Amino acid sequence: MVILLDYDGTLTPIAPKPSEARIDPERKEFLEELSRRHRLAIVTGRDMDSFREVFGEVPETMYVVTSHGAKIYRGKKLIGNFLNGEVPDLSKLRERLKDLEGVLLEEKEGCFAIHYREYRGDEEKVKKVFYEFLREHPPKKVIEGKKVLEAIYGGFDKGTAVENFLRLVGRKPDEELVYIGDDTTDLFALRKVRELGGKAVFVGEKKPPEADILLKDVDEVYKFLASIDKAAHQK
Repeated sequence: MVILLDYDGTLTPIAPKPSEARIDPERKEFLEELSRRHRLAIVTGRDMDSFREVFGEVPETMYVVTSHGAKIYRGKKLIGNFLNGEVPDLSKLRERLKDLEGVLLEEKEGCFAIHYREYRGDEEKVKKVFYEFLREHPPKKVIEGKKVLEAIYGGFDKGTAVENFLRLVGRKPDEELVYIGDDTTDLFALRKVRELGGKAVFVGEKKPPEADILLKDVDEVYKFLASIDKAAHQK
């Protein structure tokens, strides 16, 4: 089985700051065990440094797809680089955001994100600054997520990430494919997985058209993973 998992909001609850979304040690151990039995990849909007900060060391049995598909790692080793666009100088944007307390600017590989979960002001102000900057520096794609705005300059998304990952590691004709995610960025991947005949699983309150299965929270994600692992062994 090929199991593709978002991180924030799927394997850990959404945290006020990205640096606080550390995985539970027992759940990390469960994922590591799962990666020994199946090909398991975490598909995240984070770059590798940010991911390791909250996840810790990545075992050689596990894959990580960073920055929505910019790079693919197996353990510590970079095995695929799809970065094809550079982020513009963000100094002017930082200057414009500095007075908006609680707003965090994150520069990543081929993209950048503005997080405003801790901002208590008018959210339209944050969006105005973001889109004004984009008029000066147009990206290839814009994604609005849960209290996050992302500008993609590298020409990829989680849908292309799924394609690139499967092209890189391979997939048998009858091999089951599962993707689990919780945010707008994951809809691209869910759509692609459905096209490929896999199971598209969404975490949240309402099932989007791109999903086959709805799970309500992170706890249900781990129960679901345990159930499909058990079913795979019974075949």
